[in-house]
Amino acid sequence: MCSKGLISVLILYLCFDFAHQHKENHMSRLYRQLAARMPAANDWDFLMFTQQWPSSMCKVWTHKKPHHHCVFPKKPDSWTIHGIWPTKKGTKGPFNCNNTWLFDVEQIRPIENELEEAWTNIEKETALYNLWAHEWNKHGTCAASLEALNSQLKYFSKGIELLNKYHMNDMLTAANILPSNTTGLNAQDINKAIVSKLGIRPFIACEFEDGIQYLMELRICFDKQMNVMECEGEHEINGLITNCVISKEIMYPAREQPPNRQLVQLYKFVNWVQWFTL
Repeated sequence: MCSKGLISVLILYLCFDFAHQHKENHMSRLYRQLAARMPAANDWDFLMFTQQWPSSMCKVWTHKKPHHHCVFPKKPDSWTIHGIWPTKKGTKGPFNCNNTWLFDVEQIRPIENELEEAWTNIEKETALYNLWAHEWNKHGTCAASLEALNSQLKYFSKGIELLNKYHMNDMLTAANILPSNTTGLNAQDINKAIVSKLGIRPFIACEFEDGIQYLMELRICFDKQMNVMECEGEHEINGLITNCVISKEIMYPAREQPPNRQLVQLYKFVNWVQWFTL
């Protein structure tokens, strides 16, 4: 009986050991497959420079929660920077290439005022340096493999430089594409406006809110020598590089000006007088 019990235990142990090894081998294969699909820390092909339209960003931010508010650059027609993203063709990333090299606001103090205008954190309810910290930690630490971007000051300064040189408002205005809360656009016209100036197609990024398609971002790409190039490996449809639904109009909303405080107070006073004299 004892020997039979030992044999049973031994069989159970061998079965468990086999299953455990099989599971480990299976997990190892999965990890290897995932690693093969993910670009290595500095293994990327081009930089994706992304500009965002503040009014569209604000639509999305305030729609999520009614108490949200937005921060805008001083110039009402100014696009702002979202980020400079090292990108591997046909995939995303790399991301977070150095988790010990975190954002340090002291490193960008010399250009902080410029960044507030050019690289504006639209989402008012988030921490003051939230956007800059996120962009550096996630993307800047990977872009730093280039000498031209190998410090926080260089990375953010390059963003300002690119915005000044390739400002989307200038290209769209030249094609008579202006913000409007009543008239929509089509993706072909947006694409044509950028191609006429740069000779390459931009990535046109849209997002829906309440059934309305908004122009969110325009992205152009650069090789490692900072020459303009098309964003290779991105989604294409009918000759356009875009995630927009090209059969639907695209809204490029104008900034909604906050009501004049003095007029609001006057309106309230007039209403109070009317109520008081009834």
